Amino acid sequence: MNILLVEDEQKIRQGLKKIIEDVITSKLRVTEASNGREALDWLKTQDQVDLIITDIRMSEMNGIELIKRAKESHPSLLFVVISGYDEFAYAREALRYGVSDYLLKPIERVELAQVLQKISEQINATKQPNQITTATVVHDDKDRLLIRRVKELVNEYLNQDISLQFLAERVYLHPKYLSEMFKRETGQNLSDYVTERRMEKARKLLKETTLKVAEVAMMCGFANHKYFASLFKQHTGCTPSEFREQ
Repeated sequence: MNILLVEDEQKIRQGLKKIIEDVITSKLRVTEASNGREALDWLKTQDQVDLIITDIRMSEMNGIELIKRAKESHPSLLFVVISGYDEFAYAREALRYGVSDYLLKPIERVELAQVLQKISEQINATKQPNQITTATVVHDDKDRLLIRRVKELVNEYLNQDISLQFLAERVYLHPKYLSEMFKRETGQNLSDYVTERRMEKARKLLKETTLKVAEVAMMCGFANHKYFASLFKQHTGCTPSEFREQ
């Protein structure tokens, strides 16, 4: 796979390159560009490019403009967009241009590996002359983007009462449909995901702060600290106080 990696922060770019090289062990070439304009200049001299992985916000030229202009000369080129939690609107616009996937910073190695594996299969399929490729790999980008937005909202409102209705209203979906879609896309119930994130935050607060257990409970969205302690024990096998002592 020939990949062009476009990211204006050198440390992040080099870190991404390292991850890519770790998850794809053979037949790989990764070229780096520090902004969209540099990437376009490089594309003018190269035909062997399979995939561009690009950040959204960059100096010189942002990722959206790069995608629009690169598609004009390389219509079959595949794209993966990288962005932060606060760039949902940009990522949604990128999906309109047919990008293959959308990754949130900080990049998770497993998620990146899964995305690259799917794209690799798609590229290989297009190179097989006897195969019908139009439906070889189906990416439900809209649903995947919505799931990521829901996860962002959970992280943002973790210290509040997060109900299915609350989340559904913010992504303009019926609660039942959101629940079913989340389960289908992640293999996990939405309520279990919320609890999992709360327990993760609680463990971090108990380990890194001197907050009282009741205060930790409040910061994790539990008004009743006794219920929080009971739920914490179910998930960790010990009470919050015992966890802190360990």
